[in-house]
Amino acid sequence: MYQFLLGALAIAVAVTIVSGVLWGVSKRTRSVRKWIQAANNSVMGPYRRGDYEQALQATEAWRLNGEVTSPYCYFRGSNLAHLGRLGEAQVWLRRSIEMRREEKEPRHIAIGLTTLGHVLLRAERYEEARECFEESIKLFPKRGSGYRCMAELLLLRGNAEDALRWANSGIEHEKADHTLSPELRKTNLGEQLATLAWATAAATQNRSAVSRIVDDAVGSIGATSASAGAQIHYHAGRAFAEVGDVETSARHYEEAARLDPRGNWGRAAVAALEDSKERSARG
Repeated sequence: MYQFLLGALAIAVAVTIVSGVLWGVSKRTRSVRKWIQAANNSVMGPYRRGDYEQALQATEAWRLNGEVTSPYCYFRGSNLAHLGRLGEAQVWLRRSIEMRREEKEPRHIAIGLTTLGHVLLRAERYEEARECFEESIKLFPKRGSGYRCMAELLLLRGNAEDALRWANSGIEHEKADHTLSPELRKTNLGEQLATLAWATAAATQNRSAVSRIVDDAVGSIGATSASAGAQIHYHAGRAFAEVGDVETSARHYEEAARLDPRGNWGRAAVAALEDSKERSARG
């Protein structure tokens, strides 16, 4: 979420912020376009590979005349979160959100809020995370991410039935959002489906239904970012763990760890594998 987050999907969308601020100056249009493209490419290349240290350094390209911009703050916070530096990530994400409020861009405020909420989720600050997700949905209810994040929060707090309802709502909104590119919509839907699989497992214990949903989720990965692919496999691992299929769960955790070894989902998958082995050893 974390589209924590956070992830490449929100980054791809956020590029339009600066263009919206500067596009009115016709004489500078060409140079502004070149700057946006160069800044985006410098961050997105390493981000997609899961090289968050390099992506963090590349966020400097988003400064304008030496000053920080809202994308600079967002990208910095997002990459810090992937690196596990949660306190620093919160500072930069909050700063990005405030700048975007001044820019009056509700969709981008909502993106920042879901990313911040997922950072808070990882820090087990559940009520603050919930507030972020709820505000995100209120500001821009067409986005599916806020609903998916609410489902994840509820799963972590043991409320499977409500989580299932939120996960289904997230998929409905994702399918209805035709403003995104086909690639981005496919990846977003994969994340939504993986969370739905986890919620379905927790609420119904229906392994065959879980397996069908996971197949659809994994089929959406394609050439997406390391983070998004790992998130899908990690949630699939959680889903199969819920129905007692430890072997299949472990395979998904292993794939998440392989795809995103330096990021949040890879670390979470490694921790889940270790926990599973400890439980097996105890009998």
